[in-house]
Amino acid sequence: MMGRSMLAYLPVNLANVLTSFGTIIILTRLLAPEEFGIYAIAMITMQFVHMGLFTWMEAAMARFQARAEREDNVASHLTTLYRLAAGTGLIGLTLIMGLLWILPMPDRLSFVLIFALGSTCLQVLFNLGMEAHRAAHRIKRYSLTYSTQTLVSFTLGILFILFSPLREASPFVGIIIGLLIVGGLDLLFMRRRMKGGTYDNAKTKTYLAYGMPLCIGLLLSYALNSADVYLIAALMGEASAGEYNAGYNLSNRSLEILFVWVSMAVTPVAVTAMEQEGTDRSRDILKNYGATLMWIAFPAATGIALVSQDAGFILGEGVREGAVTVMPWIAFAGLINGVMTYYVHRAFMLSGQTQKYVWALVLPVILNIGLNLVLIPKFGLMGAVWATILCYGIALIIATVLARQDYPLPLPMRAAVELALCCGLMSGAVLLLPLKGLEPGVITLLIKASVGAVVYLAACWVLNAAECRQVVHLLRRRFDRSSLVEVAE
Repeated sequence: MMGRSMLAYLPVNLANVLTSFGTIIILTRLLAPEEFGIYAIAMITMQFVHMGLFTWMEAAMARFQARAEREDNVASHLTTLYRLAAGTGLIGLTLIMGLLWILPMPDRLSFVLIFALGSTCLQVLFNLGMEAHRAAHRIKRYSLTYSTQTLVSFTLGILFILFSPLREASPFVGIIIGLLIVGGLDLLFMRRRMKGGTYDNAKTKTYLAYGMPLCIGLLLSYALNSADVYLIAALMGEASAGEYNAGYNLSNRSLEILFVWVSMAVTPVAVTAMEQEGTDRSRDILKNYGATLMWIAFPAATGIALVSQDAGFILGEGVREGAVTVMPWIAFAGLINGVMTYYVHRAFMLSGQTQKYVWALVLPVILNIGLNLVLIPKFGLMGAVWATILCYGIALIIATVLARQDYPLPLPMRAAVELALCCGLMSGAVLLLPLKGLEPGVITLLIKASVGAVVYLAACWVLNAAECRQVVHLLRRRFDRSSLVEVAE
């Protein structure tokens, strides 16, 4: 089931890969370092605002869709959340525009924030539909709609940079238009699902009680991820913030796409199993999920660290030097954060103990801000990286301890050790390659990636890391069975 779901979500991840790397490649070339820094600050601010205002509703949609189906009350479930989103969006947009008018800030940043924060008030309606599709296992509709909106918004954003004076505001204008077009069509579909539904105040209280701790936790988690960009901009300037953000995105976003891909395939299945079959069944799903997640993410993070200098050509020259310096370390930090966010934190979601999710992040966030203030003036961008790695590690330990108090979260330690050994063998093979005479670039990147992949897969097979042989045999039997069915037909 996990394999089929991952294949069904493949279009979404291809769209994410295209737009994520396209954004880094194109924006770092079309925008000056200062402009890219402003864009990065606006993007991070947009995410903060969205998490603070809207993510509790999106989390409730994902968690309670299966329960609404079981209770035959989907129409009221959807109506309640969509009305909450529309009302919160209108009030939020009014408050945001008022604050941008009052707060003292550079005119360029204020101009970009108008579009960035305006877009997030539309985004919530689109996101509710996407969470409903995933939770209801309408994977094809989700994949088509999400991919189309992502690609339309990305394309329009680039066109606005090229042919309008909007510059760093252009990507957000593209998002707004993409949401109006594609999101509007999806809203028509969702309105039919809401037919006969009524707003339910009791549901609102349930959703708020469940989602608000997640909302606060996401704010803290994002502060742990991104507050350093604000501090770098304040202490070193917007150009340095652009360098750091470019390296962070190229390294961390590559990993995040993989984490999201596996997670979006498994999370709805785990929630449905929890609601319909109980804790033991959801635990079995998470056990396999954790091993699969690490089997993909461990070599990806190792590979990014090994080829960071070779991948520098992807970035514009204005941000390249600082970005490639932080990339190997950000890959390690991103691995820790991914395991915590996309594996350990699922236990809080399934147990319903979302308030503990908040407490797991308070100390790491406070410590991260303090360390950044001390280390950035002394060590520059690397000071921010070291603070991030340390605080991610502390956050992972705290979250794991708290999560296991209420949910039997499996800890695939044997698989982690086996995969770490395979990654060590991969690293040794790549570092021993006789490539000293070649300049870092596409050729060396392809050679290292090819050799690394072959060595890693061979090591996994020999060691049977994460029980990969059994998975291959199972897939082969299923393929053979499918072939026999086709022949019989």
